[in-house]
Amino acid sequence: MPLLSLNMFRIVFFKRVLLPGILAFFTLTTYAQNGIHWSGPVTVATASFGDDSPRIALLSDGSPAVLWGKSGLGAKIYFSRWDDGAFTDPLQINTNGIGPEVYSFGGLDLATHGDAIFLVFENFNNGIFLVRSTDGGQSFELPVSVFDPPPGDWATLASVATDDNGNPLVSVIRELTNETQARYVMMRSMDGGLTFSPPVVASEPANGEYVCECCPSDIFSKNDNVWLAFRNNDNNLRDAWVSRSSDGGATFEAATDVDATDWNINACPISGIKIAPLGGDSLITAWMSGASGLGRVSFSTLHGGTMEKGWEFEFPQTNTNSQQVRPNIAGANDTIGVVWEESGFGVNSTDLMFAFSKNGAAGLTQNFINLTEATGNQRYPSLAFANGFFHLIYTDSNGELKYRKGTVSEVSAAGDFEKNELSVELVSQPVRGSLQLRVESPVSRQLEVVLLDAGGRRLKSWPEVTVAPAADLVKLETGPVAAGLHFLQIKTDGAVLVKKVIFHP
Repeated sequence: MPLLSLNMFRIVFFKRVLLPGILAFFTLTTYAQNGIHWSGPVTVATASFGDDSPRIALLSDGSPAVLWGKSGLGAKIYFSRWDDGAFTDPLQINTNGIGPEVYSFGGLDLATHGDAIFLVFENFNNGIFLVRSTDGGQSFELPVSVFDPPPGDWATLASVATDDNGNPLVSVIRELTNETQARYVMMRSMDGGLTFSPPVVASEPANGEYVCECCPSDIFSKNDNVWLAFRNNDNNLRDAWVSRSSDGGATFEAATDVDATDWNINACPISGIKIAPLGGDSLITAWMSGASGLGRVSFSTLHGGTMEKGWEFEFPQTNTNSQQVRPNIAGANDTIGVVWEESGFGVNSTDLMFAFSKNGAAGLTQNFINLTEATGNQRYPSLAFANGFFHLIYTDSNGELKYRKGTVSEVSAAGDFEKNELSVELVSQPVRGSLQLRVESPVSRQLEVVLLDAGGRRLKSWPEVTVAPAADLVKLETGPVAAGLHFLQIKTDGAVLVKKVIFHP
């Protein structure tokens, strides 16, 4: 699939100080975040197996299943699952002679329901196909056709999810072979993925006639409702939208623009939207926009029943002129995580960042961590969550596929970790003219403090703030600052802590 070129993007955030060697997981170092502890990276597959379009989903026992591809001539699809303390050797999926189209960012997708596994892939000449496993990935059936577009059309960038009964739902971009007149269509199966219904235009309720011609979509299903998150294209206005079906995907009757950035661009950004459930009827979406001139990642909330948009938040930047791209989101009820790419880390180039909350969407604005901090590019994250564990898959600069596990907890999993923590508390809010911080540290530290507005623009900085051991009160003169929500970044020991600050009118 020829793609219009556009630079890709990334983003930022908070990391507690880590102690090497504490709490080993797979004999690797664990990194801690406020309320979550991450294992060190585990290699799923070496570069010889490729590292394109990685996807992760969870089986009935909460163990991870991983799908990815190797692009180029003779492209291949591979699968691995966690079994008895390690990932199985990569298994090449038998596509029955149908050559898959695999791209670095897409072309494949994966969903599970219990121990049933569904993977989808595309072929230009023959359309979209699904491969099923009913035994947790020990064996796979031959592919079945999901959608065979008529002459003059093609189908690309399929996404798959399952309904409450374990039947797969597949969305795909249907467009002309010159990549124009694109629409998102959905096919549903009523027999566990053996056959599929004719395509239904799922993006039809959105403004304008067409959608982004090369941006993957995402699906969430609950009861009889199906929501499709996608990037629209209303005369080059490429906002993030969510459409809803209340009859299991047979028809789509409503759609909401969940993106207030109004990104107008006459090119395809190759950047999709992700959707996940919150508590009750609430949903959360994560997406990238280049409306400000730089790629920025945002999230927004949505009431799934009324389709009323809630709160929208654009993550602030840590690195000057960094690009933010490819967010992925997972969670349940009030526990939610967002992972994305961010550039600008020197020799690290691109790192993976993670925002985390156990208090719903609002908590995502305060708790961020750099997950990778490795030389070279760490990219293409895919995230899953269940039973108090986050599971992350991504690619590293050596072309290897890596896995990490995040354990959600109320307290530190290792007492020694507490000895090196930094605690920063705003003495009172709202503030005017100056900030007072109560800093608690077991050792002397030098902090860099930066004040940002709600859009992430730097207003004032204090490059060298020295704090003494134990409790220390720090006063920072801000001068006149516009009223409203701002953010305070405190950098130390390679970490970034972000605090919300409200200024008086």
